[in-house]
Amino acid sequence: MIGGISLETIYWYILIGSAVVALVLVIFGDIFDFDGPIDPMLVVPWFAFTSLFGYLGEKLTNLNELLILGVSVILSSGLVFLLNFYVLIPLKNAETTMSTSEKEMEGRIATVVTTIPIQGMGEIQMKSVTGSINRPAAFYTGQTEEAHQGSDVLVIEVKDRICYVVPYEEALKI
Repeated sequence: MIGGISLETIYWYILIGSAVVALVLVIFGDIFDFDGPIDPMLVVPWFAFTSLFGYLGEKLTNLNELLILGVSVILSSGLVFLLNFYVLIPLKNAETTMSTSEKEMEGRIATVVTTIPIQGMGEIQMKSVTGSINRPAAFYTGQTEEAHQGSDVLVIEVKDRICYVVPYEEALKI
């Protein structure tokens, strides 16, 4: 007992509080950018697992309270490590590699899908290992003729999701 409250009750309240905070993180986690040394996506499950194992240990066994706390801390630390190593890190890496950033599009060669008129917009397609992406395109500088479907263009700049391009011809043809 701590202050007249049983450890079982304390573990239970910590478990409920961790569940509420976890729910808030799931809903609003992308709004906040946690770049500090302590990641809430690891701390909250650690408290939840520790309190869960502590509650179950107090409820189901007659072991010493400190032993139950120690075993709970060790088990939850192991589970959080596995959660981080096998779930969170791969998800973060997959999230960053799934799409091409706008800066990476600049300097790439694309194929015209919809003809780009001299004073208007068309559509281009860029292919990569992960698939292809279509974007609206306009000429970067004034041109004398339009870029027809199937021709190649070079992406010079991407601004407001619009690719600004110039016609591209390979210098060396073999």
